[in-house]
Amino acid sequence: MDTLWKREYTLRGSDFDRYNCIKPAAVLDLFQDAAAQHAQELGVGFEDMLRRGYLWVLTRVKFKILKAPKSYQRVIAKTWPLAPNRLNYRREYCVEDLNGERLIIGSSEWVVIDNVKRRFLSVPDLYPFSSGFYPEVMLEGKLCKIKDFTAAEPAYTVDAGFCDLDLNGHVNNTKYANYVLNAIHPTGPLPLKTFQIDYRKEVVLGTRLHLFYEKGESGFLAKGQNQNGEIMFACRLECDFVNPGSTN
Repeated sequence: MDTLWKREYTLRGSDFDRYNCIKPAAVLDLFQDAAAQHAQELGVGFEDMLRRGYLWVLTRVKFKILKAPKSYQRVIAKTWPLAPNRLNYRREYCVEDLNGERLIIGSSEWVVIDNVKRRFLSVPDLYPFSSGFYPEVMLEGKLCKIKDFTAAEPAYTVDAGFCDLDLNGHVNNTKYANYVLNAIHPTGPLPLKTFQIDYRKEVVLGTRLHLFYEKGESGFLAKGQNQNGEIMFACRLECDFVNPGSTN
């Protein structure tokens, strides 16, 4: 059974924004698709987990763009799980061109929860192998929690709709990236260097999210709060500003 999974994809025109920069949501969507297919091949996909009374929950994902991909470019996506660490299940990603040059690298952190009691679980025998994990780490060190910030007024408000939901019945992880970019609303190219989202709490159908952001010299901090002021997710973007005045 392969602990390293890879497949060829063709990036779509819709994966890029009006300034021809790849959308963060497109990268997350590629990661998600690769991870889901590999998990299914390993016997730990959505239906397999549900039969055991488990669910996967993504808690954090980060990626770094080493070289900007182009629309309709053919790429190779690779993914693999690292050996579990008690409650933490980390998965790595790499997107390469057809010559093997790395374009995007990333890491994600997951937990397993009880489908009924919704509590964290440690499952030593989760994978069908206990050793022989593909060992390479794309982003060294722990993925650190994104710090909070204070902002007076929301930049964008959205109600979670049906098309935002995934099989677990909450907003899919890729949708938050679109919320953030809609809040920032770039008025010029915003080439990403790194992008990270921390998923704090489940967002379900009908939840109203207020998006806040803060711009710094190297990028943005953003967060989504519900109507009670609870932080549901946080995001950090590091960018190569083509023109410092080209974004809000």
